[in-house]
Amino acid sequence: MNARLRLDRFSEADVPALAAILGDPDVTKNLTADGAGPDRCVESAIARMDGYNKAWDERGYGVWAVRLIESETLLGWCGFAPPDIGEDPELQYGYSSRFWGRGYGYEAATMALDWYFDNLAYAGVSAVIFGQLNMGSAALLRKLGFRIRGGMPMENFLPDVALARDVMNYEIWRLANAQTSDVEALLFHCAFKGGQIASLGFDVLAEVEQRFCDAVLSRPGCAQRIDLESKVRAAFREGAAAPDLEWSHLKRVDWRS
Repeated sequence: MNARLRLDRFSEADVPALAAILGDPDVTKNLTADGAGPDRCVESAIARMDGYNKAWDERGYGVWAVRLIESETLLGWCGFAPPDIGEDPELQYGYSSRFWGRGYGYEAATMALDWYFDNLAYAGVSAVIFGQLNMGSAALLRKLGFRIRGGMPMENFLPDVALARDVMNYEIWRLANAQTSDVEALLFHCAFKGGQIASLGFDVLAEVEQRFCDAVLSRPGCAQRIDLESKVRAAFREGAAAPDLEWSHLKRVDWRS
């Protein structure tokens, strides 16, 4: 099968496209990102691109821009970052929701993993995801041959309190503002993830929970939906009680086996 994608470094010209991807709540719901407004998205795009490109020179591996060969359209990113857990680097990726469901994620990850095992000497590669909230990534990792190894504590995943607070505040913003046809799915995702992050204890848990309740009730047409408030509380508490992320690993000997 002819490749549809090309992996290469980001350039300054990619800022608007990457900022637009980071401004899509369907994309950032599975990231530690703050996409609350165009300016934040541009700042985040520039910071990410700078970090991605520098990594290649500093570590010999990093994250690529993923592009359609035919049109040069930027779909997202895919590559490798230093491990949050274990000894092997982590596979990381994210794509514009406009291109979901077409097999691009699997194609890009396969290209990246081929390069990884051909050029680096690690025994394997890891992946860390919000497992219960990111079933698409969970399915992709299984298809690639990853196996679940265990959980990763939230305090190890988000040791930077300022970043953790920014991500949590973004979930509150997303709950109040994100466009969706399924409010209850959005509600569960935002509140559960918010509870996971708030479990770090940098703010009073009950006060954070109330902020999520206020956010859902501020949505148009939701002010009188007391049932939504009770669902927010249940999802938030469930997340706070189960804050670990899902850690998966792929051994070198299992790749392409």
